[in-house]
Amino acid sequence: MTRNRPFTITVLTLGLVFLAAPLVFVVINSFNDSSYGAWPPPGFGLRWYRRLFEQDGLLPAALASLWIAALAAAIALAVGTAAAVSLTRFRYPGRGLVDALLMAPLIVPKVAIGLGAFILILKAGGYGQMFPLVGLHVILLIPFAINIIGGALVRIPRVYEQAARDLGAGPVRAFVLATLPQLRTSLGAAFALCFMISFDEVDATVFVVAPNQDTLPVWMYQYMQQYQDPTVAALSTILIALSTLLVVVLVSRARTTIVAGLGGGAAR
Repeated sequence: MTRNRPFTITVLTLGLVFLAAPLVFVVINSFNDSSYGAWPPPGFGLRWYRRLFEQDGLLPAALASLWIAALAAAIALAVGTAAAVSLTRFRYPGRGLVDALLMAPLIVPKVAIGLGAFILILKAGGYGQMFPLVGLHVILLIPFAINIIGGALVRIPRVYEQAARDLGAGPVRAFVLATLPQLRTSLGAAFALCFMISFDEVDATVFVVAPNQDTLPVWMYQYMQQYQDPTVAALSTILIALSTLLVVVLVSRARTTIVAGLGGGAAR
């Protein structure tokens, strides 16, 4: 173990550098004072941050992403909690198939899900509306909610819920009174993770958004197709800072709940 320690530290350091290098590049480039984003930067300033807030369509896209992410995360949390209870507390024929179908969005390529959703939404007459887009995000988020909530459920002793049942509470009331409070941290972590995934979703979303229906990632993607300046790097730096702040808050309050929940899903 001691002889392998330098090798382990070297590999770990190289891995961290590999992961952090793109983020460092984006942050540095966002302060590039060049008029066209030359690299390496000839100087540093806030030129691209000022340009960012002059962009038409940025604020509506950001508000749309916030609204879609909040609503989709809330719905996915409700559906995922019910599904996690079903998968962890009950045994019934076809349970494995139900589990596989609910986890399918993790395996099926998002482009295939997006194309299928586009055809379905177009046939149903919902193209250009916001709620079909929320529904698509809910489908993509449900597996993450199930994994986190399911992982927490298998670690919660059922004795409290059984005691509530013995005192006369029905199954739903016993779950709400005895088990749900113990899921509070996991529910918060699941909502935060689902919110961030939905807010960042672009692979499937580009198939179903109408021309006047941008989300923030789609707006960034389209901007990069037209311009190659560091305006998007400035926006990315702001998002990195907000995401880092959210992760710090989550870790300080929930510690390793997200990681434990993801691992616990396999224990069903």
